[in-house]
Amino acid sequence: MRNLNMSALLFLMLIVSTAKAQPAVVFDIFKYGAKPNTDITEAFSSAFKEACASPTRSKVLIPKGTFQLGGVCLEGPCKAAVEIEVQATLTALTDKPTADGNWVSFKDIDGFTLSGGGTFDGQGPKAWGACNGKYCKELPINLRFQTITNGLVKDITSKDSKQFHVSVLSCKNLEFQHFTISAPAESINTDGIHISRSSNITINNSNIGTGDDCISIGQGSKQITITGVTCGPGHGISIGSLGKVHNEEPVVGVRVRSCTFSNTDNGVRIKTWPASSEGSVTDVIYEDIVMNNVNNPIIIDQVYCPAGQCNAKLPSKVKISNVSFKNIRGTSATPVAVKLECSSGIPCEGVEVADIGLKYTGKEAPAALSECNHKVKNKMRNLNMSALLFLMLIVSTAKAQPAVVFDIFKYGAKPNTDITEAFSSAFKEACASPTRSKVLIPKGTFQLGGVCLEGPCKAAVEIEVQATLTALTDKPTADGNWVSFKDIDGFTLSGGGTFDGQGPKAWGACNGKYCKELPINLRFQTITNGLVKDITSKDSKQFHVSVLSCKNLEFQHFTISAPAESINTDGIHISRSSNITINNSNIGTGDDCISIGQGSKQITITGVTCGPGHGISIGSLGKVHNEEPVVGVRVRSCTFSNTDNGVRIKTWPASSEGSVTDVIYEDIVMNNVNNPIIIDQVYCPAGQCNAKLPSKVKISNVSFKNIRGTSATPVAVKLECSSGIPCEGVEVADIGLKYTGKEAPAALSECNHVQPKVSGKNSLPICGVSA
Repeated sequence: MRNLNMSALLFLMLIVSTAKAQPAVVFDIFKYGAKPNTDITEAFSSAFKEACASPTRSKVLIPKGTFQLGGVCLEGPCKAAVEIEVQATLTALTDKPTADGNWVSFKDIDGFTLSGGGTFDGQGPKAWGACNGKYCKELPINLRFQTITNGLVKDITSKDSKQFHVSVLSCKNLEFQHFTISAPAESINTDGIHISRSSNITINNSNIGTGDDCISIGQGSKQITITGVTCGPGHGISIGSLGKVHNEEPVVGVRVRSCTFSNTDNGVRIKTWPASSEGSVTDVIYEDIVMNNVNNPIIIDQVYCPAGQCNAKLPSKVKISNVSFKNIRGTSATPVAVKLECSSGIPCEGVEVADIGLKYTGKEAPAALSECNHKVKNKMRNLNMSALLFLMLIVSTAKAQPAVVFDIFKYGAKPNTDITEAFSSAFKEACASPTRSKVLIPKGTFQLGGVCLEGPCKAAVEIEVQATLTALTDKPTADGNWVSFKDIDGFTLSGGGTFDGQGPKAWGACNGKYCKELPINLRFQTITNGLVKDITSKDSKQFHVSVLSCKNLEFQHFTISAPAESINTDGIHISRSSNITINNSNIGTGDDCISIGQGSKQITITGVTCGPGHGISIGSLGKVHNEEPVVGVRVRSCTFSNTDNGVRIKTWPASSEGSVTDVIYEDIVMNNVNNPIIIDQVYCPAGQCNAKLPSKVKISNVSFKNIRGTSATPVAVKLECSSGIPCEGVEVADIGLKYTGKEAPAALSECNHVQPKVSGKNSLPICGVSA
């Protein structure tokens, strides 16, 4: 299919566009007969039905006040994004039937927001005693989110649910922000948020107090991130229970970080049934957690059998692997602060315990204990343990010890001189430390030659660079890089310092062509569980940052500074890595601000400003054989200024096979950008390919939503897909781009070999669909 939105000579079929997408259409429940202190079930349902049918973004508004609500199921698919703004307190009508076993259900919506600061009051006290302390399946769940894609729940409270507060089922890319759950400890079986068969679920900065698990993570949960949650009362944050039913899907990629537990029955827990069906839990990280008077702060329980509902003599068949507990501190209300009760049939593997500072506050034992059964291939770091009848005592303190500092001045470093040897020596000793360590480069200016700082290290390592480091151009680089960090688990680079690559001395060396031999400023290779924050990369000779084969690496407040004329100086290049996050960073350079190469999975980019540069690109892909797929890229709330491109996917024609799938670009501002939105599957710079043969890289499930601002060229949206394997599942919605030049009266789109789903309010025709 070929669908051009312009005439060959006079640019016909144009529409005058606006620089900003129009606000959502509001559907106020008062217009549907709602009144305070009355039943609004019908009014709410009617308002949602019309909002869901709106071709542009819509909002259902429930204003401040108190309203009654019966069981309701608000179901899509909808024609455009929908927001439910609840400013009110909604109280459950207990004499009205519920929808699908829930009080309020949201189902089958792509582009969903629930916000407003309101409260869903489930009236739980009227029902909690109905089942004599047992689980009541027939009691309603307060909020059910089912098959929601690209959703946000923020500033909402769930109060006194009769059963679970929130169920998340078969959802993708759903985030909870500033979410509150409020119920007393005696509210039976009232899990806070229960997640199952869902991926890319994020829970941030939320307060949960209830009568069961604050958060429970069930089968089929993948890439779950929980940060800044306070839990209590409750039963902690649990994975499971798993193994009770047949054919359960694996749990993969759970990260719980910077959370606080107070007076809970458990802290962080994995629980599986004995005599279970087969299953697995893998790639789980618990770190930077505070426990205040918690009964079981750290627990793996593979003999979970409440009320004797199982044959406890048969082992669990759920395989647990690659689980780490790091920097967990505070107080335990029971003597056994760490309990790792793994399956006797399939012992746990790859369990790591490091920097645990837990103090027992009672009188039953002189200090906190640990119990460990059926664990193999594990790492225990910074633990003073002795075995006795499966009890291993930990003489602990209420606070983990501070990092041991290795100051480069102690290794002979002096300002304005070469510190290569001092830096390497300090790192070598820090890496060998059995406890957390820090290499300190104090404020000042130092010279640095090529250096490779390589693990594995015995404990977590931080490199605190307060100084400006300038590259020595007459010293050989390490593995083609200036500074390399390699094979470290638990790595931090911080301090507010600058890595100055002295690029102007080399940019003209290759006559404008790519110079592979020029060094990259910073290379991160096989780094696991890393953080780079408050660091600047300046004037790199080649790429500023290379991220290769890393896992769980985050960039915060990272700055890249280089002029537009710095050739081939990609800002951050990612390849063969997973769970890479780039937040609140400023990137200006002479090539792609961020480039995402083969094998990149679950890449999240938020709050980045890009310019000068070539935008944020996936690719180029397809030039070499056997490239790994790119899966799960999310670019959100970013700003591009005076860049050659905005958001781009580029693949070579006549390429090898490959794929790009599950990509989201949303809430983006373009300021005078040459190509704001572009898929380019005939990417062939300098004629380095056979452009007559189509690309074999399959692009699918890509959405461009709420992208606004100005285009420096007439073609603001260009979707040039492969003639051999056309793009599938491309969605374009709420595009507000205005052309600022004089070559055409308004912005255009060009589309080849793609039939996108076009929705919302667009300021220009998209692939033949009128604005």
